[in-house]
Amino acid sequence: MKCPECGNEIQDGHLICEVCGYEVQMVPDFVEDYEPQIDNNIVDNVLDMSSPTQDMGITEELGGTDQLIGNTENIALPEFLKKKGIMIAVLIVSTIIIILAAIWGVNRVSDPEYQLNKAKNLAAAGKYGEAISALENAYVSHPDNSEILYLESDYYMELGKTDLATDTLMRLISSDIYSSDEIYSAYDRLINIYAETDNYDAIAQLLADCRYNDITLAYQNYVAFAPVFSYEDGTYDNAIRLKISANTSGVVYYTLDGSVPNESSQKYDSPIELDHGEYIVTAIFINQYGVQSELVTHKYVISNDIPNEPVVNADSGDYHKPVLITVEVPEGYTVYYTTDRSAPTVDSVKYIDPIPMPVKYSNFNFAAISEDGLSSEVVVRSYSLTFPDGISLSQAVDILKTRLIERGLLNDMNGYSDRAPGRYTYEVISAIPIAGQGDYYTIREFYHDGTGTQTPTDTTYIVEIHQGSTAILGGNANTGFLAISF
Repeated sequence: MKCPECGNEIQDGHLICEVCGYEVQMVPDFVEDYEPQIDNNIVDNVLDMSSPTQDMGITEELGGTDQLIGNTENIALPEFLKKKGIMIAVLIVSTIIIILAAIWGVNRVSDPEYQLNKAKNLAAAGKYGEAISALENAYVSHPDNSEILYLESDYYMELGKTDLATDTLMRLISSDIYSSDEIYSAYDRLINIYAETDNYDAIAQLLADCRYNDITLAYQNYVAFAPVFSYEDGTYDNAIRLKISANTSGVVYYTLDGSVPNESSQKYDSPIELDHGEYIVTAIFINQYGVQSELVTHKYVISNDIPNEPVVNADSGDYHKPVLITVEVPEGYTVYYTTDRSAPTVDSVKYIDPIPMPVKYSNFNFAAISEDGLSSEVVVRSYSLTFPDGISLSQAVDILKTRLIERGLLNDMNGYSDRAPGRYTYEVISAIPIAGQGDYYTIREFYHDGTGTQTPTDTTYIVEIHQGSTAILGGNANTGFLAISF
């Protein structure tokens, strides 16, 4: 190595020139290539530091070794040292600037407020994908900030990515680091998203998996809980009226033979009478959103004795004479009947007196029912009552109207009268026998008030089937019917 000051060859391993006393510094090679055009003011500023060279009166030239050592007040740095100082200063300053910039950048990037504002600005510009990326960056360092996930879900919805929107909210509700209010809000958002897309099954599943009872109860309209039975499984000595209830609006469907009910099965709308025998009652509930509950099955055995069925004196068939239908009521029971082919219950018409057989066609179902609801087998009767040799039903009505006009009770055949502002109509109901006077049609009078309401009056007229004479019906089936002139 040659001395940079005098050119003398310095031996390997020596750092001081034996000729001029110059101390060799181990400076990287790139210093040699540094261009000296840098302003000397930088050198002055850099070298103005607390060091042994401060206030030494540095001059432009450096003398021999004796000068350097003996006279520190007049030391002159060589150009070589000036270059070295500049490079070190530049490197130090640059490094500090880079470190500060990095620290500032890291702090700024990790600031959730900065990232949230950045995401909102991007979203406002319609750049939802970039906004989501900014939110994900914020989420990495601040996973406890729920607003990040709320916004991300909203932006996914703007992009039409419903699945990703719901997945984002699921991340929130499945975590334990958020408050109950934040989780409640996430459920509310999820349910609204599902409701807007008519995905009610997803809402039901979400609430079924929910570990917060207050949330499940708050949104129970979307849930189809299993229907609740009023009686537990078991054996009962008396008939029972089974009630089935549901948690919200909808329909309960059920079967009594253990088969799986569906929307074609019997709808539950009133208590089910279980009177005798074995029943396997299976029910489902379908709420107003079409969500179906789990199946519920209960088994009941009713071991009480079935009452004897009532005895009806008139068999089914065709009749051409008036008939009073009578029924033998089993002791300790009450007989109820229907005329619409439905099974009688305690809410049906109670049998008290013999029933005049209706004209034309009719159907009766009779059953004896105990006080606790136990029912006998249903007795069914069907009748056809006509009078081929008598006057027709329409003729009987016209004869009655004519008679009422004669008596001043009607103004015309249309049924208008001074008795009331509305009008009257007439309908043949049944046929009855009156001892010693013949067979009569019974005709009910109805008043129409002009508003569509039809009300039966207290008067029942009768018209003799063969002769056409008219009267008012009196008496009853037990004591005997009467024909009262008017």
